[in-house]
Amino acid sequence: MFNKEAVDNILKGIVKANTAMGPFSLIIPAVSAAAVILLLLYCYKNKGRRGSAALTGFLAVIYIFSGGTILAGSGEMGSVMAWTGAAALWLVALLLVLDMVFHWTVIRLPERKDLKVISIFFMTAGIILYPLLEMLLGFTWPRMVFFSAECPTTIFLIGLFIGSIPKVNKPLFILVSVNAVFTGLSVAINGAPFDYLYALAGLAGIVMMGKYFREIFIKKKI
Repeated sequence: MFNKEAVDNILKGIVKANTAMGPFSLIIPAVSAAAVILLLLYCYKNKGRRGSAALTGFLAVIYIFSGGTILAGSGEMGSVMAWTGAAALWLVALLLVLDMVFHWTVIRLPERKDLKVISIFFMTAGIILYPLLEMLLGFTWPRMVFFSAECPTTIFLIGLFIGSIPKVNKPLFILVSVNAVFTGLSVAINGAPFDYLYALAGLAGIVMMGKYFREIFIKKKI
């Protein structure tokens, strides 16, 4: 999907976007992460549709913003790649808005230990572990991304969906998990090794969908 030149251009686009945003490239992810954590805790404390709709709706806003940041780096990435990436993120946003309206996903703290551990790990990874891994591998600001960018946000989203099994947005769960495996591996192999974490999240989503296939797709309760 990507070659070394394409990944290098993506990283250049990230530098341009972060530099243009200045301190807001740090403030926006921090505020977004704090808001998402608060909404998640609300969902865990108050089971039901209201909290789930609020969180999926807020995530939709994040994906709309993320698509815009990709377009900001179109000069380095190329207009075709930038518009393709932005459109993909806006499609995720649209599916999250539909989720908010039709209540496909009910967010809760799962009782099953495997779902709980894997879900919390990847949600934490999207917010905290991903940027730490970037820095450990020598990618520092402005040549790095945080929560509210595609990869770390989608790692969080996959973790959220794993924890929401069986009441989960099935088409979006499939879409983001499969895309994370192929995109994450392609980007990681070609110069951004921190995205192996993105691929791992996608693989976990696929494995959990396989393990709980009947509960998710045939409506049998866990």
